Amino acid sequence: MNGPLGGMPPAEQLMTVARDDQRGCLVVVVQGEVDLGTGGRLMEATAEALQQAAGRPVVLDLSAVGFVSSSGLGQLVALHEEGQRTGTPVRVVVDRSGPAMRPIRTMGLDGVLSLFDTLDEALTA
Repeated sequence: MNGPLGGMPPAEQLMTVARDDQRGCLVVVVQGEVDLGTGGRLMEATAEALQQAAGRPVVLDLSAVGFVSSSGLGQLVALHEEGQRTGTPVRVVVDRSGPAMRPIRTMGLDGVLSLFDTLDEALTA
């Protein structure tokens, strides 16, 4: 299992991204790690979702993310700003007691991003 960084697995094994349409929202489900090595895939998937949303909400489900780096946080902010620019609501689902929430809270992004505890809450907001 050699990836581009020697003994590290390739980005596809560190993070998976799936997309689904649910209740009038485009849902992007992310599992694994959001960092410099995987962030490009996240940005590609979310940029595509924003383009296809046509004003419908985009829900980014990070409830199964175990790690978010500073570059991952930057991508979340960029996604939020692009949603504002295009008039597309971006809702982020995150386990508030999980590891992905700590960097979001530490950087004060819990006051910037539209955070939800569950996918159901984000879909019905």
